[in-house]
Amino acid sequence: MNRRNGYKYPVHISSEKRRPLNRGQSAKLSNTLGIIAREHIPMPTRWTKLGEDDLLPAFDYLSLKLDIVGLDREKKDMVLDLLKNRTRNQRYKLHQRFLKHPTKEEALLDVPSELNEENWESLCAYWSDPKVQEICEVNKRNRNKLSILHNQGSRAFVTLLDELEEKEGRQLNKVEFFPPTHCTNGKWTTPDCEVKYNAMQDLQAKSIEEGSSMTPNECYDKIMGVKSGYDKGFGYGPKPPSKASSTSTRKLEIENAQLKERLGETESEVADLKARMENQEKLLNMLLAQQNMQPPNI
Repeated sequence: MNRRNGYKYPVHISSEKRRPLNRGQSAKLSNTLGIIAREHIPMPTRWTKLGEDDLLPAFDYLSLKLDIVGLDREKKDMVLDLLKNRTRNQRYKLHQRFLKHPTKEEALLDVPSELNEENWESLCAYWSDPKVQEICEVNKRNRNKLSILHNQGSRAFVTLLDELEEKEGRQLNKVEFFPPTHCTNGKWTTPDCEVKYNAMQDLQAKSIEEGSSMTPNECYDKIMGVKSGYDKGFGYGPKPPSKASSTSTRKLEIENAQLKERLGETESEVADLKARMENQEKLLNMLLAQQNMQPPNI
């Protein structure tokens, strides 16, 4: 099938990394989702405001442009997760456009070409809410406090990681992957990045010297800290299990143990009942034999 005759670009999404590892496929998927976020779905004030009907055009357009290999429920959720990210980026750009105007009334007149008036009005009303403005201000201050910044821009970490591992012919640990994503031409993106990396190196050396069993990844987590559901400073990829998932897993383990215990008790009861029936059958045969009667078939 050629490009002029309905060609669809094949995209393989890694179940482990939750996005394409191939650089070209990752860029193609990202660009396509960017178009969807701008032109094919309503721009929500929050992602959870979108319903299934709102997202149908997204997958219609996606199916026209790309061939997501093995698109099952799991991979569909991965695509939605990426689309959520692109939607957030687009909403940020629209918010910056809104902030250029001194008043809400002036902003309402500047309707972006990719939105209809109703959608733009809902966004302007949302950003004009004093409570939302307060949250935005807090978020802005928090962003200014960030001390660990990467150098990859919008490029996916997993794409770079795949390239480096292919070049090295082995898997890289988190400590090894930190400099390529936070240091350019020998210059760290922030002083804290260099401090953190040196601390990782020192902890690894100390671990080896003391005969500790800490792995490089554990040293990384020790220095960077582990946030529930997120690997700090490691970009998009496999995340540590969240507390909620850990709790759910523990609950399932307890329930399974209880079920196994009940099953064991039931099996014991069945075995006991079977033994009693066999004893009764033997007793009946003995009584019949004493009376010189042929035992019935039981």
